[in-house]
Amino acid sequence: MKTYILIGLLAGIGNVSLCAQEQSDKLRLSGSIQSDILLPEKDDKTGAETPDGRFLTNTYLDLKATSRYVEAGARLEYLKHPLPGYENDFKGWGMPYAYLKGRYKNAELTLGSFYEQFGSGFILRSYEERSLGVDNSLQGVRLSCRPWAGVAIKALTGRQRRYWNHNKSWMT
Repeated sequence: MKTYILIGLLAGIGNVSLCAQEQSDKLRLSGSIQSDILLPEKDDKTGAETPDGRFLTNTYLDLKATSRYVEAGARLEYLKHPLPGYENDFKGWGMPYAYLKGRYKNAELTLGSFYEQFGSGFILRSYEERSLGVDNSLQGVRLSCRPWAGVAIKALTGRQRRYWNHNKSWMT
């Protein structure tokens, strides 16, 4: 019988404000780190232990820089030795999620990775649920504007994430 200790860690990196020119044009840096770790432990009653004694971890580091008109962000994922229950295709590490977003008045343009949902999600829904091993973000371009109150127009194109790669087909 194997005995494991599961440790969950979620830490927020405090906001750091760097003053640009005026008070309204501050650059804000923020981020967080989440690490779910499974430590193997020898069972003294049965003598069972993991063969290599290696700990398993799913670790995510999110960083974001925001100013009045521009936002940039990225996520580093480390799943070299993923927790049990995750598909083997998730094994690895890298930066699968990065974006640059510009905002002006009622318009927003995103380049890179993003999540989107139309309505209740029957037509399109991309989302992330780390505990279930789901991340089907889109990598491409999204333009969103609100010309009048209650009216939203969105246009997007991109490739959907599939583990560490992206699908070959484009959504438009």
